[in-house]
Amino acid sequence: MTATEGVPEAGLGRHRDELRPAAVAQLLRLRESGELRTAHVRLVADSVGVSVRTVWRWLAEAEQTGSLEKPERRRFRITEEVIDVLADCQGNVKRAHEHLVEVAVAAGEKPPGLTTLHDAIARDLDPGFMAGLREGIPAARGFDPCFQRPQVARNEVWEGDHKQAETVVMMPDGKPSRVWVTWFEDRGTGYVMGWAVTAGSAHRGSVLAAVRASVLREAPYGPAGGLPGLVRVDGGADFLSRTVRRAFGLLGVPVHRVRSARHKGGIERLNRTSMTRFFADLPRYTKAPRLDHRRRLGETDPPLTFEAFVGLLGEWVHQHNTEHVVQRTGMTPLAAWQADPAEIRPEPNAVELRAFMLESDHRVHRITSHGVEFAGRAYMPENGVGRIGLEVRVRWMPHHTHEIDLYTFRGNRYLGRAFLSNEASEELRAKVLLERDEHSRVLRAALQRSGERRRERHLPSTRPELPVSAVRMTEAEARAELEGARAPAAPRRRTQPYRPLTPIPATWKRPGQDPHDTTSASTASKDDAS
Repeated sequence: MTATEGVPEAGLGRHRDELRPAAVAQLLRLRESGELRTAHVRLVADSVGVSVRTVWRWLAEAEQTGSLEKPERRRFRITEEVIDVLADCQGNVKRAHEHLVEVAVAAGEKPPGLTTLHDAIARDLDPGFMAGLREGIPAARGFDPCFQRPQVARNEVWEGDHKQAETVVMMPDGKPSRVWVTWFEDRGTGYVMGWAVTAGSAHRGSVLAAVRASVLREAPYGPAGGLPGLVRVDGGADFLSRTVRRAFGLLGVPVHRVRSARHKGGIERLNRTSMTRFFADLPRYTKAPRLDHRRRLGETDPPLTFEAFVGLLGEWVHQHNTEHVVQRTGMTPLAAWQADPAEIRPEPNAVELRAFMLESDHRVHRITSHGVEFAGRAYMPENGVGRIGLEVRVRWMPHHTHEIDLYTFRGNRYLGRAFLSNEASEELRAKVLLERDEHSRVLRAALQRSGERRRERHLPSTRPELPVSAVRMTEAEARAELEGARAPAAPRRRTQPYRPLTPIPATWKRPGQDPHDTTSASTASKDDAS
């Protein structure tokens, strides 16, 4: 038999020790039934690639020990005492070996060698356990397998996170700064729903701005959007702040906090992808290769401006959504979004969404001739004509300092938006001027109507007097002339006395009649009867 003839075929096991239990178990069943023959043993030996004597020895050992497995050799094993020593040494095998040698020498025993200890650790302890001894349980969980989440429809689950850009940008004030990117990704399609860039460090306003950009579908956002069924975030204070939870609560979106970053793997993968596909190609990349222990490649290059960085990030996100093919779906995120038949939960209108997510300083501001003074800048209201001196409350969307929203300070009634005066568009200027003319026209019409009503009300008192006659008349002559020209007035009383329909009883007395005078009473009765 050649060397290759003793090797079992692929699929039967990589070593004869793996085939030994099944072969020995079959031989024992044949011996119990009295059917075991040398031919059976020879057949097993040829199949496993060992000699007939070896198979007979396997059978004898199984009957003696009661185990079908190969007897293990006596070797150094990791016991609970050794694990305690490794835990005290925080996973340092060298220190643990020194301690074990001291204990063995003190007990008069032969200490284990360092290589023996390493082999025993590799055989009896898994890498996750050793990582846990060195760095703790979170590091150990990094060696645990995880289940794959079930496939979800679009907008069923979103995942959000902050990511610090590994580059330095130049701010408008001329100071270099690190920036943070806050974004949300749809777990079902891999579409980057919305994002926001924050100079310095991210905060709750960054989350609100990213949520607004993710929900809206109107230009310049979309086409994906709507309200998600669930938002999955980590334990960051920004995502779990009261302001952010209130915004999600008003939108009817529950927020689920995960205990580990691997439980929101979609957004974590996006963070890693942005490192290798976007940030690594920018100037002043902070993870660039080192030239020596102090310098990195390109660290003296001029940095990008903040506006340029935001523009490049927008282009990369658009390319990621429209050109990058996701291996899980086999389509681009935009194609997967459009192909998903799941119903889109409609988002609130822009006014309601802004009211949900705007911040306020809760201070009194007034509309002046220059607009509204806020944060050292002047904002021109789009509906501020005729409202100079009005007390307003300023609310704004983080990262959208080019515009603010105005509410009445008392009553909290929405007045509209206000834009930077020196950056107002021609459309806004034309709208303000047109509204000013319309305001003047309405006011002029109201004043004109008021003047007409005033003239009509005082017209009798403002007519010119008639010319005075040359012949003067006395007051008596004038009254006589007027009475003569006046038509005779109708008599106020009847010419005949009142006669009732029924006769007047004789016992009744007329006013001014003598009670003892019966003649007049009888005469009046006769007159009434007639």
